[in-house]
Amino acid sequence: MVLSLLKAPKPKKSRRKQLISELDKVMSLKVRERDNHTCRKCGRTGRVFHHHIMSKTRLTTRWIMENGVALCFWCHRWAHSAPEEFRNWILTWMSEKQYDELYLKSQMRGGYHDCDLEWLLRDMK
Repeated sequence: MVLSLLKAPKPKKSRRKQLISELDKVMSLKVRERDNHTCRKCGRTGRVFHHHIMSKTRLTTRWIMENGVALCFWCHRWAHSAPEEFRNWILTWMSEKQYDELYLKSQMRGGYHDCDLEWLLRDMK
């Protein structure tokens, strides 16, 4: 009881952070559903993760379905530890033209206003 009085209250998330968090959750679910909750690399089913092909730090491609793939824990670790092998594997099922377009889109500058994020979230749901 005394310890809870000494803890500083957690600051509330900004509206923008809430929207981004919600978009990430919806996107993750949609990618996993699209891939039938099955690892696209090894075929394991059950608990799979949403992995971004282009870094999720790039907002211009963060919520594009083509930028996501469902991977099991082990294949997800592999994707992070062997990026060149991961890219080569992606190119076995995605055309080089699609990959290049996704890459170029990820390099675009720009961002979203909160109202854009709200519209994007509505469209995704």
